[in-house]
Amino acid sequence: MSLLITGNMGYIGSPVVKRLRTNHPEATLIGYDMGYFASQLTRVDMLPECHLDRQYFADVRNFPEELLKGVDAIVYLAALSNDPIGNKYEAVTLDINYRSAVTLAIKAKATGVRAFVFASSCSTYGFAEEQAMTERSPLNPLTAYAKSKVYTEKELERLASGDFRITCLRFATACGMSERLRLDLVLNDFVAGALINKEISIFLISGYFFIKSSRLSPTVLPFTSMVSGRSAFSCKSGPILILVLIRTSRTERYIIF
Repeated sequence: MSLLITGNMGYIGSPVVKRLRTNHPEATLIGYDMGYFASQLTRVDMLPECHLDRQYFADVRNFPEELLKGVDAIVYLAALSNDPIGNKYEAVTLDINYRSAVTLAIKAKATGVRAFVFASSCSTYGFAEEQAMTERSPLNPLTAYAKSKVYTEKELERLASGDFRITCLRFATACGMSERLRLDLVLNDFVAGALINKEISIFLISGYFFIKSSRLSPTVLPFTSMVSGRSAFSCKSGPILILVLIRTSRTERYIIF
């Protein structure tokens, strides 16, 4: 079995490659990445790419069709995945996240690749009210990143057939450790702020939310579960950490007990 992973040198790609090697030790694993974050390593004993059989450094927008020879499945992780960047460079975001994914899928189907896995996002739903979203829920993408995922899903659906299986995975916001850590992700940013500054700052478009406590310590982090309600959030890992939402006319604060 031969697997091609685009965007394999990113926050998600690095652990994905490691897991694929563990689960499929005999497979041929091929990486394809620009290498922008190659040096952004998080205390690793070996390069994640050492789990691969081959690594290509190139732009996914110019993917050479000859590299698809003998490939059985593709995992498409390549993307601009930061909303501020996506909003500023919308054309490039659509080129990489959407057009390049569809173009590669078309080439893959034509050359006999059997499966294409696309990393989509729950951001495709936009702002959810109170009900849980499902695969049948209406889509309402609000950012260039989210729009690129919706466009790609719709195009890939047209390519699906009995000989070419398409899988679109709508992931929630990623969090946790990686060989190439990102601290701009919400929960990772919370944990980093709590450990380093002993406070968590939350910024939203509608206002400013602030959490501050000198009692935060590594004993309650990382948060492994979160239960939300209308007026309170509870985070539990070992000792119980309770965040109570206090509403005022102009601000909302989280006080940690």
